[in-house]
Order: sequence, then structure tokens, then C-alpha cells
Amino acid sequence: MNGSHDRNSGLVANRRQFLAAAGAGLALSFAIKGARADGPAFTIMTVGGTWGDAIRKIICEPFAAKHGLTLAFDNRPNAQQLAVLQASRGKPTIDTIELGGPRLGQATALGLIDKIDPALAPNIKRVFPALKDEFWAARSIAPWVMTFDKRVFSKEEVEKRGWSILLDPKVKGRVAIPNFGWMGEMWLNSVNQAAGGSYDRLDPGFELASKVIKENGGVVMISNDQGLKLFTTGEIVAAPFWSGRTIELQRKNLPLDFAFVKGWSPYGFGFSVVSGVARPDLSQQFVDFSLSDEPQLTFARQFAYVPTLQDLKVPDDMPDSKVSAAAFDLAANLDYSQVARFSDSSLERWNKQVVG
Repeated sequence: MNGSHDRNSGLVANRRQFLAAAGAGLALSFAIKGARADGPAFTIMTVGGTWGDAIRKIICEPFAAKHGLTLAFDNRPNAQQLAVLQASRGKPTIDTIELGGPRLGQATALGLIDKIDPALAPNIKRVFPALKDEFWAARSIAPWVMTFDKRVFSKEEVEKRGWSILLDPKVKGRVAIPNFGWMGEMWLNSVNQAAGGSYDRLDPGFELASKVIKENGGVVMISNDQGLKLFTTGEIVAAPFWSGRTIELQRKNLPLDFAFVKGWSPYGFGFSVVSGVARPDLSQQFVDFSLSDEPQLTFARQFAYVPTLQDLKVPDDMPDSKVSAAAFDLAANLDYSQVARFSDSSLERWNKQVVG
């Protein structure tokens, strides 16, 4: 993952799209009372569902107990989150936001997040250099891989054929790809990079996505929870998905496996400080707590993701939270500030060519 993000990277924001998206749906917001909470609620923005529940229990509630805070959560799909920050610029209603991928590049270029202060968030110094920049640090790596039903394909076949396995007639009508506003933009760029394409020309990625949907009966996944459901019910037997979530389904005796194909993505996610917040030091401390040992190991154990602290020893009973050097040789290495420059045109092309 390339950590170079420039606020002046040339991203042209479409404010009309931002404001329209901000009003497109209601956020799920609720408060948890903390002891001795004197000030306003500390508000965290992330996606909801099982992922949001884990963030609340593993990171937010311990942090609130330590600082005597009332918590509030603004849970929205990824595609809506930056719209809210853009619409509330100058008087933000959010104290911290979980970011990763193209949304991180956009938030940085638009000046919606502040730099992390190492004096207030010293754990950022421990994060691998490739997994952080001045505005953000990943607290976990979630491998975005090729998940498949072992009764349909062997692992060797998937590793050899890569993403093109999604076009196999054997999975017609039982295959899925991620929605653009969820993980689709990152996946398109990963596929494209593996095929030798550039950020401004995503022809290989769009060609594959279009064929999956229009020629092989594919469906579009919009969330982690939908993907889990589709695999659990057997409605799909192949899709780009998380390695950790695949392992979660394996533990429920589903006949699934995954492969690190060329162009898989070591997706990192972590919290940032929203620009202009009333209590920036508190937001910095929250970022620091989220990067600390216990939250990282707890997330890794629950979701089989990979911690990001250079000096953190992953226990031997957590082999799924380790990725080999050979696998990393096949990984995409995306510069999300470059991805963000072409987000609007890529979304327009997605709507016309893939789902239109």
C-alpha cells in the first residue's frame, strides 16, 4: 500500500454528488452512556453491521470507560461517509472516522482529516511504514482475496487462473463482485494493476466486471453481511471477498477456501481525526488507542486479519493472521491518492458499463 497522499493531488470534488449522497439515507445513530460524561458525546463514524458492532465493543467502549465519555455512532455505508464530512465542513458532527482505500485518498485530498500527532498518538511510530502516512495508519490488514467453493474449484486452479475464474461457466448465476461504493473501486484498480493497466485507464478491470455481471449472471454485493449471507445460503460459490470472513464461514463448516491471486489487495483500515473537531486531542488519543496491542490482537483473533505493529508478536495459535512473503509478492500496491483522482469518472463508467 502506497502511503503518499497529497491534499493537492488534483481531485476535483463534485459537491452536488456529495450533498446528494449525504441525504440519501439515514445513519444509524445511538448513544452509550459512560461514567462521569460531562461533555458532548464522542461520535464515531464507521459502517454498521457486525463490523460496527466489533468496533464498538473492542475499541470504543473501553476507550469511553477510560475517559468517562458518552459515545454516539453514525453508521453509514462507505459511499455516504465522505458526503457527510463534506457537508459539515467547518462544524463537523463526527470526531473520528474509519477510513481505508479510495475514501482515504479522497478525504486527504479534500482536507477533511488532520495529520496524526505522534506526541498524542505514539503508537503510529510502531506501524509498518508502508501502512501509514501523516494522516492515517492501518490498525489491521484485511486481505481481499478470491473466495470459492472447494466443491467447484481446486485451490491450485484458482491460483493459476486468478480473477478470470469468475467467468467460468460452472459458476454462472452463482458469482458476485463488490459494489463500486463498497469495495468495488479498490477491486477494479487491483485487477487493473495486475493486468498492467494505469489509474486513468481501467479497461481490464471494467471488462472483467462487465462480463461477470452481463455474461455470467453475476450479482453485486453491497456489504460484508450480504456477502456472508450469499455464501452461507449457497447463492454464490465464487467472489472477491475477505480472507478473514471466509475463515469465519469455514469455522461454520462451509466448504469454502480462498486464494491469494495476482492482484489481491492487502486492504488496510484505521481511524483518522476529522478536521475542525472541537476536541482534537481526544480524537488523537482515540486513534492511538485503536492502534494499541490489545485492540489489534482482538480484531486479528476475531476476524483472522493481520496486525500492523512492527514489534507485536502474533501468537502461534493465530496462523491465519500471518501472510507469507510469497503471497505479498502477488499483492496490488495501490496509491489511493491516484485512485481518488479518477473516482468520479470511474463511478460514471461503472454505472453505464457494469450495472447499467
